[in-house]
Amino acid sequence: MRRVSILAAMFMLAGSLVPATTADAGPGPGGVTSDNVEFIRHVPIAQDGVGGRLVGDYFYANDQNKVMIFDLADPLNPTMVGFVLMPQEWLFSREDLDGNASVIVVPNQVTAAADGSPRVGTNALYIIDVEDKTSPGIIGTLPGAGSHTSSCILDCRYVYNSNGQIIDIRNPAKPKLLDSKWGDGTPVQGAHDVEEVRPGIVLTASNPMMLLDARKNPAKPRVLAVSPPITNVSVMHSTRWGSNGKDWFFVAGSEQNFVARCGAETNGHLMTIDASDWKKTHTLGPVIDRHYETNGTYADGRPAANQGGCSSHWLELHPTFKNGGLVAHSRFEHGVRIMDINSKGKISEVGYFMPWAGMAGAAYWVTDRIIYSLDYNRGLDIIKYNGKF
Repeated sequence: MRRVSILAAMFMLAGSLVPATTADAGPGPGGVTSDNVEFIRHVPIAQDGVGGRLVGDYFYANDQNKVMIFDLADPLNPTMVGFVLMPQEWLFSREDLDGNASVIVVPNQVTAAADGSPRVGTNALYIIDVEDKTSPGIIGTLPGAGSHTSSCILDCRYVYNSNGQIIDIRNPAKPKLLDSKWGDGTPVQGAHDVEEVRPGIVLTASNPMMLLDARKNPAKPRVLAVSPPITNVSVMHSTRWGSNGKDWFFVAGSEQNFVARCGAETNGHLMTIDASDWKKTHTLGPVIDRHYETNGTYADGRPAANQGGCSSHWLELHPTFKNGGLVAHSRFEHGVRIMDINSKGKISEVGYFMPWAGMAGAAYWVTDRIIYSLDYNRGLDIIKYNGKF
């Protein structure tokens, strides 16, 4: 969830140093990168978009007022082949687009102003037909189902959203809001996000986190496991579980906004969570390891201060991740950070891209080397990881 925009970044070579990562820093045309990360190009798709999804050879993305479809025949040079105009969201834009080869689900959330007065806009879920990638269009709209995030369940036959709502979209032209919620009878009534780790098995980015089984009855999912409350966390933001939920641990990130200086005392942490015994104990946890960012001098790959905060924002596992591997995740002014998680669940930073005047919101592996970074300020940045995996 984005809070504010960054002012134009200026890097200084002087100042006290912070501990270096395993790769040396260097300024370049797109920003500051570690020596194993290459800035490829910038695609100015407007501002304030941080929703994306890779589906086959296409990448769906949004900005403040449209959803776009990119053909990835050449992932270093994506071609926009279609787009759909959407109701404008100038704040809290749609995040974490989801879908398949036929439809994508796009939430539109209206938030109140600081004085409590309503914003102008719509509060609805939109279903977009993307079978013809060159001519996508809205085929279904469900007022009252707006949310910060919405996720497909069971190959987009159902949608679970961050407000706890369940939407039946088996007929995508006539989406139906169900009376029940996925958190009914549980300690959790909503989450920043939910993630289907394999068909019908859902992990919630909440505190506590829950593992749900929606296979038999999506309208009333069964609770499989619950975590204890995660300490030193403001908001759980994202969860990803490798090998379709079969790895012995999963990866989670928490969000902390309006923090000028990052460190252990802030709670924008990337975490690994033990899930080795959940079938017996019905418990997720404990936390194995945490990683947090620190501030620096810009030229060393870290901003001197933050405006957006110190969140571990949207994160993605490398395509080869299995009980360990690489993770790309976005850190607002810290840009895209590339982490290595070993087989014991221990986290270390191995690379980064910190763009000029950037506010990185989401990172996606579109190949085993190429990362698309959706940035609130800049649009789309394309980078290439040249390190080990």
